[in-house]
Amino acid sequence: MVSSAIYEKVTYKQIDDMKHAIGFSSRRVHGTKHRRYEPYRNYFNTGERDREDWEQLVSIGFAEKGKDNWYSVSEEGRKFLYMVTGVNILPESR
Repeated sequence: MVSSAIYEKVTYKQIDDMKHAIGFSSRRVHGTKHRRYEPYRNYFNTGERDREDWEQLVSIGFAEKGKDNWYSVSEEGRKFLYMVTGVNILPESR
C-alpha cells in the first residue's frame, strides 16, 4: 500500500484524468451500500501537456505506461480512486 504522503501529491487534475481514463460516470455506478463501477475502458492518450502528470502517476504506481503516449490506471490507482470516490472500481469488462 502507498503511504499517505504520496496521496497528498496527487492533483485534482490527475484524479480527473484517471477517472476519464476508465470512463467513470456517476450514472453508471451500481449499488447503494456497496457502490461499484465497472469500467468499459482503461486508457488515456496524452499530449505534451498531460505527459508529465501521467509520468508522475506511473512513478507512484497509480498508472502504467503503454506504447508512445498511452497510459492506463493500475490496480493501485483503482484502490486510490476507491478512497477518493467511495466507489469500488472493478476490472474493466473485455
